[in-house]
Amino acid sequence: MLWIFRVLRRLFGPVIGITFGLTVCITSLFGNYIVALFLPMVTMANCHREWRQLMDRAISFWMIIPMFFLKFVYGVKLRISGDTIDKDAPAIIIMNHRTRLDWLYFKLALWRMNPWLMTTYRIALKELLKHAPGIGFGMQASTYVFLRRDVKIDFPRMTRAVAYYADMRPYQILMFPEGTDKTAYTTRRSNEYAKKNGLPELNHVLYPRVSGFIHMVNEMKKRNYLTYIYDVTIGYPKDIVQSEVDLVLRGVCSTHVHYHIRKIPVTELPDTDEGLTDWLHQTWRDKDERLTAFYAQRNRNRRKLDAGDPGRNVWAQDSWLHSGAIAFGFCFWITVVTTWLWHMTFLTLAQSSLCFLILNYVYIYGRYGGVDSLLIGRWEVWRKQTSASCLAV
Repeated sequence: MLWIFRVLRRLFGPVIGITFGLTVCITSLFGNYIVALFLPMVTMANCHREWRQLMDRAISFWMIIPMFFLKFVYGVKLRISGDTIDKDAPAIIIMNHRTRLDWLYFKLALWRMNPWLMTTYRIALKELLKHAPGIGFGMQASTYVFLRRDVKIDFPRMTRAVAYYADMRPYQILMFPEGTDKTAYTTRRSNEYAKKNGLPELNHVLYPRVSGFIHMVNEMKKRNYLTYIYDVTIGYPKDIVQSEVDLVLRGVCSTHVHYHIRKIPVTELPDTDEGLTDWLHQTWRDKDERLTAFYAQRNRNRRKLDAGDPGRNVWAQDSWLHSGAIAFGFCFWITVVTTWLWHMTFLTLAQSSLCFLILNYVYIYGRYGGVDSLLIGRWEVWRKQTSASCLAV
């Protein structure tokens, strides 16, 4: 059956890409409606942890939509090697940023290792994505950390997010220390930085920006909320598609993606900021060496990021249960959303629900600047009130 999708991709790439974009957008709008319906659990009942548990599962279940397209329509093949990510331990995941789609493929990797990781996975990413139609609201509801590349704004956001996460459950936070994807321009900037600071040039990665990583590590350690660092290296053995524009408008993406994961206990990290800077730079040099060896393998079909690590864990393909769950989830969402849209053409209640969603958008953005700010802000007020009540008793 997969050969049919390969033929269709070649013939109707742009149509497939636009279909993907519209499907993600429309289904995410319905998902936003569900999120808005349950917001009174936070704003009125102060059931913050219960709401968080519920939404983590609901939003993760919606993520099956793009995963279905990546796996069955675009035909993305993954190979994951190295250490297992522990969903019950708070951690930071650091990854080289080869393309603007690295984080999207990584969801498939998490699903393959353990689908429950989808509920404990968070990302620190550019603030611009917060305002993406449909999916931006879902990212906000997941309380991703949105960065503006201004430490006066970003550091307080990280601090508040870590405090919120620590009171909810263990999360694994993905960071791209390089701050941007690898292009000719960013590579040139990275080499200029290396030359200025007496560092060796890197071939396959960019030198990381250390301040955000150091701040996140220190804030999580303050709250005893950091157990591991996961050093993830991503490589593309065959083709590299750089951005979501190619994914949506051309209907193409990288066909093969490899991840290698190295698990580092927090006790092995240096205790000083200077030590963390040197550690991160050395980690990136090691990563560059691994990628150099990876791309030096002549047969692109046999390239492996773990070629020098025999006997490590390897997740080469999904189980039939994992694949079946993605197919079932996709059918479920398409059926539910199609039914909702059909009823909206004549049912007053469905039409009113759309008005409710729009009014929620306007109110939340107007007063709070986003649902993530609403969630963290209301949680902070609740925590202060709870602490004051405990002191009074």
